[in-house]
Amino acid sequence: MVGRIIRFLAATGMRQEEVVSLEWSQVSAERREVRLKKTKTASSRIVPLSDDALAILASTPRHITGHYVFWNGDGRPYTHFASQYRNIAKRAGVPWRCHDLRHRFASVFLMTTGDLAALQAILGHRTITMTLRYSHLVTEHLHRAMAKMGTKPSTNTAESPVAYNAERELTH
Repeated sequence: MVGRIIRFLAATGMRQEEVVSLEWSQVSAERREVRLKKTKTASSRIVPLSDDALAILASTPRHITGHYVFWNGDGRPYTHFASQYRNIAKRAGVPWRCHDLRHRFASVFLMTTGDLAALQAILGHRTITMTLRYSHLVTEHLHRAMAKMGTKPSTNTAESPVAYNAERELTH
């Protein structure tokens, strides 16, 4: 079950507390979404589900009497998941905190879609500034973005028409 939680965190960008307290009544496979009632910001929100997130939910066994999606023992939610994650990460040699999965989701989502407003809504941030703190663009992505503008990473700026025009404008 711990592995399912880790994969679900990485696939949704949800907060650890939101995932470990997630109940089946909040999940709609038909609408491909999770409706969160209790969040850090005290605002409810909808988290759309990717194919990977749906597959995790579909393969997660339901407890016979419990109502939590990810359950421990006799159907109870995980209460000390961060420490369990820390132990697993340490054994695996992974230098990530559990919350880093949320940052990773944000970075991958933004580099894939470019939709900052959607990312803000999915993560449940009140401000774009906070969302920007979560998304870390890798250099390779920056080069791809620049290539869309018509400049290849290997282009010599001295030969670039833009560089030439800028230089010319400064001298005239």
